[in-house]
Amino acid sequence: MKLFLKLALALLLLLVIAVVVVVATVDPNDYKQQIQDQAKNAIDRDLVITGDLGWSLYPLLGFKSGQVTLQNSPEFEEKTLLNVQEAAVSINILPLFSGNIEIGEIVLDGVEFNLITNKDGTTNLDDLTAESTDETATDTAEQETTDTEEETSSSLDLSKFVLSGINITNATLKVIDHQTDEIQEVAINSLQLEEFAFGQVAHFSLNSSVKNSQVEADIDVNADIFVDADLTTVELTNLTIESDILSDALSGSKLNTVFTSGLKYQPETQELDIQAITINNTFTGDFLDGTIYINSSDINVVEHNQVNLGKLTLTSSLNGSALQNNQVNSTLETNLALDIAKQTAKIDTFKVNNTVKGDDVEGEMNFSLQELTISDFQKILIKQFTIDSEVTVAAIGENKINSDISTDISYDLDQQKLSLTSLKTKVDDIELNGKVSFVQQTVPVIRYTLNGNVWNLNPYLPEATESTESAESTTTSTETSEEVEPDLSILNDLDIKGTLTIAGVLYQDITIGKITNGLTVKDGKATINPLTANLYDGSVSVNASVDENGGKNSYQATTALKNVALLPLLTDAAQVDLLSGTANFNLAASGQGLTSTKIQQGVNAKGDFKVIDGELYGINLPYEIRVFKAKLTGKTIEEDKLVKKTDFASLTGEFTVDEGIADNQKLTMTSPVIRLDGAGTADTIKQTIDYKLGVTPLSKTDESTSYGDLSGVSIPLRIQGSFSDPSFSLDTEGALKEQLEAAKTAVKDTAKEALKDTAKDILSGEKVSKDDLKEEAKDLKDKLKGLF
Repeated sequence: MKLFLKLALALLLLLVIAVVVVVATVDPNDYKQQIQDQAKNAIDRDLVITGDLGWSLYPLLGFKSGQVTLQNSPEFEEKTLLNVQEAAVSINILPLFSGNIEIGEIVLDGVEFNLITNKDGTTNLDDLTAESTDETATDTAEQETTDTEEETSSSLDLSKFVLSGINITNATLKVIDHQTDEIQEVAINSLQLEEFAFGQVAHFSLNSSVKNSQVEADIDVNADIFVDADLTTVELTNLTIESDILSDALSGSKLNTVFTSGLKYQPETQELDIQAITINNTFTGDFLDGTIYINSSDINVVEHNQVNLGKLTLTSSLNGSALQNNQVNSTLETNLALDIAKQTAKIDTFKVNNTVKGDDVEGEMNFSLQELTISDFQKILIKQFTIDSEVTVAAIGENKINSDISTDISYDLDQQKLSLTSLKTKVDDIELNGKVSFVQQTVPVIRYTLNGNVWNLNPYLPEATESTESAESTTTSTETSEEVEPDLSILNDLDIKGTLTIAGVLYQDITIGKITNGLTVKDGKATINPLTANLYDGSVSVNASVDENGGKNSYQATTALKNVALLPLLTDAAQVDLLSGTANFNLAASGQGLTSTKIQQGVNAKGDFKVIDGELYGINLPYEIRVFKAKLTGKTIEEDKLVKKTDFASLTGEFTVDEGIADNQKLTMTSPVIRLDGAGTADTIKQTIDYKLGVTPLSKTDESTSYGDLSGVSIPLRIQGSFSDPSFSLDTEGALKEQLEAAKTAVKDTAKEALKDTAKDILSGEKVSKDDLKEEAKDLKDKLKGLF
C-alpha cells in the first residue's frame, strides 16, 4: 500500500513537473494559426484570435486569452457568431498533492453571442458540428465515457472540491429573426458565484436586462446555494428576483416585481419543498397604478408526482385609465392537490372578491366554487360555480344592480366539449335558466336551451336628458357618413342552434307577451325560424335570415301580425294615435346591406293590411259631412266638442316598398255612413305621409253603397305631414262647386229639351194649351229648386 502511494505521488510530481516545463518553455501564441485551422476543420467556421494567449504558473496554474471571435457563414449578414473579449481559468496546484481540487475563478468578459435566422429559415447554428465518420466507434466511446464517469463519480470525494467562483460580465445574447424583422436582446451585466464548495453555502447574483420591440426589463437575482457532499440535499435559500418592466401593453406605466421564495430538494426521496412564495407587484403610471400581492403556503412535491398547495392568496388595489379611473380592490383564496401519476387534481377552496369604486360604477363582484376535480387530466368538473354582484351604475335609471349566476361546469378535453348545466342567472328580477354546450372544432358547435321570466328592461335604460337628446339629434344628422357595414364573417366560423323562451318583455312603454325564438347559425347564414310573440291581444310571427354572402350582406324576412290591438301598439311604440282597431298585417321584405341607410333605401317589400272595427283619429268625417249639408240648406250646427275621429268597419290596403317609399295604391275604408277610397305614399326615411282620398257619403238607412242625400258626391280628402302629427283637409267647397256645375249643366240640358219639344208641337200645328206650358214651367222650376 505504501509503495502504491509512493508511486502515485511520484507520477503526480512528474505530471506537475511536465506541466511546469510546458508552461515555462511553450508560448501558446505560437500556435494561434494551428488552433484556427483546427476550428475551421471541425466546425466549418472561421475562428479569429486577435488577443494574446497566456499561461500563469504560481500560485495558480491558469490559462487566459484576449479577444477571440468565431464568425458566421458568409450567407449571414451579421459576421459574428461568438465574440469573447477576455477569458481565464485556473487551478491551484499545491492542494492537488493532498487530493483536493481547487479551481480558481472562471472569468468571462465581453461575451457576445448572436443567434440568427435568415429569411429562408436557416440559422447560423445549422451544420455547426462536423459529421462523425464512424458512428459505431463514437457510440462505443460514449458508452466507455459514461461508464468511466459513473465509476469516477462513485469514487470521487466531492467534499474536497472547491470552485473559487464564476465571474461573467458584459455578456450579450441577441436573437435576430430576419423573417419577422424582430430582434431580442438579453444582456448579462454581471453574473457572480462566490466560492462554491460542497457542504457550504455559496452566494449567487445576477444582474441582467431583456429588450425587444414590446418589452424592456431589468432583472436582478440573488440566492444562497447549498449542496451537501453526498448529494442528498440541494437547497436554494433567500431567493429574491426583482424586475422593472416597461411594456407596450402597459402604455407607459412601469411594473416592479419582487419575488421571494426558496426550495429544498432531496434526490433520494424525490421530495421537493418550496418555501412560501411572495410576489409583490407594484404598478406606477397613469395607465395602471397600484399593487398586486401574492402569497402562498409551503408547496410540497413528493416523488415528482404529488403536489400539495395548502393556501394561495392574492390581494390587489389598482386604479388608472386602464380601469376607467375606477379603484378596483380584489382578493383571491384557493388551494390545490395534484397527483401527476394518477392524473388527478382537486381544488376545494376558491373565492374571489372584487370591489369597484368610481364616478360611474361602484359595487362588488364575488366568484366562488364548491369543488373542482380533474380526472385522467381529461375531464374537468366544477360544482356550483357562482358569481354574485351588487353594482351601482350612474348611467342607468335605477342605480343598483344585483346579479346571481350559478352553474355546474364540465369540460371533456378529449371531446373538447364544455357544458354548462343547471344554469341559473338572475339580474335583479330578470331570470334566465337552462343549459349551454360548446364543442371546439374547426367550426365551433354551440347548442343551448334557455328560458326566462318577464324581462322589465326599463330600469337599465339611460336616463333621458336634454344633452342626451341633443347628442342623439347630432348623431342622426351625421349618421350616414359614419355608418359602416357590419362584418359578419364570424358567421362562417360558427355552428349555433338553440331556443330561447321569454315570458314577456317590457321596454319603455311597449309590452310584449311570451316570446319564443329559434336561432340557427351555419355556413355564414343566421336564421330566426320562427320568432313568435304575444302582442297587444294578438300575435306576431317573424321568419328572418341574414347571409354574409362573401362580404355582401343580404337579408330577407316575413312578418305577420294577427288580431293586434292597433291603437295601444302605436301609442306605446311610437307615441302615434292615428288609428285604432284590430289589425292584421303581412310583409315580405328582402335587401342587401345592413346599415340603417341601406336598409331604409334598399329594402324591397310587399305587403297588405286589414284593420276592422276601428277609428281614424284627427278628423270626424260624418260631422264634416253634416256641416256640409247644413251649408247647403243655409243652416248651422253646433261645434263637435268630442274627440275628432272617424269610425269605420274596415280599412284594407296593399302596398309595396322601394327606395324607402311605401306606395299604397289601393286603400279602402268603409262604414255605415261613408266610403273612403284612394291611394298614397309614406316616406319611411323622412317619416312623412301623403294620401289623396275620396270620401263618399252613404245612406243612413242602408249599409250598401247606394247614394243618399248628396246623390253620390265624392269629397276630396288630403292627408299630409309627419307620421306623428299628420294634417287632414276635407275639400267640401270644391265638391259643392263641382256638384253645382254638374247640376246647372243638367238643368240647361233639360230646359233645352223641353223647349225643343214645345217648338216641335207648335211647328207641327199641334195645339199647345196654356196649362201644358204652365206645367212644364213648374217642372223646370222644381228642378232648379232641387239644385239649390
